[in-house]
Amino acid sequence: MKTLRTGLVRALPILLAGLLPAGLAAQTIVLTNVNIIDGNGGPVQEDMTIVIEGERIASITEGPYESSEADGPADVHDLEDSWVLPGFWNMHTHLSVMFPHNHALDDEALPSKVIRAGLNAIDGLRHGFTSVRSVGEQDYIDVAWGLAFDQGFFLGPRVFGSGEPVSPTAGHRGSVDEGADGVAAIRKEVRRRVQNGARAIKLFSVEMLPDELEAAVETADNLGVHVTSHVREPGAYAAVEAGVDCLEHGYGLTDETIELMAEKGTFYDPTIICNLSAEYIAEREARLAELGYAEDEEIVRLRTMVAFADERSPEFAREQRRILKKSAEAGVKLLIGSDSMPIGEMGFLEMEQFVISGVSEMDTIIAATRNGAEMQGLLDDLGTVEEGKLADLVVLGANPLENISNIRETVMVLKGGVIVDLDAQLGTSTYWDYYGSMELPEGFLAESEEAAGFQRGNTATDQ
Repeated sequence: MKTLRTGLVRALPILLAGLLPAGLAAQTIVLTNVNIIDGNGGPVQEDMTIVIEGERIASITEGPYESSEADGPADVHDLEDSWVLPGFWNMHTHLSVMFPHNHALDDEALPSKVIRAGLNAIDGLRHGFTSVRSVGEQDYIDVAWGLAFDQGFFLGPRVFGSGEPVSPTAGHRGSVDEGADGVAAIRKEVRRRVQNGARAIKLFSVEMLPDELEAAVETADNLGVHVTSHVREPGAYAAVEAGVDCLEHGYGLTDETIELMAEKGTFYDPTIICNLSAEYIAEREARLAELGYAEDEEIVRLRTMVAFADERSPEFAREQRRILKKSAEAGVKLLIGSDSMPIGEMGFLEMEQFVISGVSEMDTIIAATRNGAEMQGLLDDLGTVEEGKLADLVVLGANPLENISNIRETVMVLKGGVIVDLDAQLGTSTYWDYYGSMELPEGFLAESEEAAGFQRGNTATDQ
């Protein structure tokens, strides 16, 4: 398994640590009376104090904060027994994608997509997703927003963008009309993306020939960028053998492939919320209603509509749940990736679905924090709550180890030592309002399909 590679990745710490506006993260921030879930899987650290100097965590000590004259002024927050975690990572996003597709946007201009992508990312940060990986976006929209955030023009998450996927002709179940065919063409497309600032390479590898797949992995490796691929069997096993760093979705993963992934350290991003049957969707919504997270009827209506747009057969949904649990038990490094948008709400749903599927709360938190940083080769700077690391943190009002849905109890979010304003609304509308023209009658049957402009999924046989 490749970790932090040579080449262009060497420049990332500069982007990560040096480009916030002067003075924005220069003050000392103190978080005291907190419990720390550090992302490494160890025991909870109770009654702790975290001191942040500039962008980084300067110290972590037990007990209440005690200042001295030598310390200078500090912004002290007594968080009254709150819970501090590393910032969350959503590792499968498409910043401008609208799913299910709103046909009112069929002729949408590129600038509109750019605006929506930025709003989506900023909304994700307010939910605690301090880092996101974008695995398929037109015209390098994701790369552009990542640079804008790195340079401090807007306060958004760290974006690890891929641009458009690299695919042969007829890749992604035949949807790619003109792809890259042959070793030379594949190498060129990988190089083109890195030249344009991609921090990840996304493949549609199922339809690639073995030499094309090997060329994609080798080229990206030499350029210092990791490779992930949308896969289903038997192509999943071939991708792991070829050295792909991460598998997206993993439809129909065999036990043999899971064992090889664990052996080679291949990461797995299951996007399990995209693989729910009607039964599982109902199970999820009933649980959230019981916990009191169904008060906003608009969010419930729309997140349910998104789920039914990608509805699977009961057999397919059960198998993908089994694969996720089996992967966790085998020691495969899991990632949180929602695929569906928006980043924040759907990221929460993915974390909750991990636990519903049989993954422990602690392993789910590790998947949402440490593993994302390790996947990107940035574990020295991000992914855990430790002295010297960048202060990307989420503060929760309740313990997510007791109930994973407590990830919704956001008290504070920090990115690089900057406290994110959770209350300020950029406008009078939210990301969900893009779905506003879709009316969804009760029942999610033919009437809702017509109103929403999609047909129910049940796409169990070919992904």
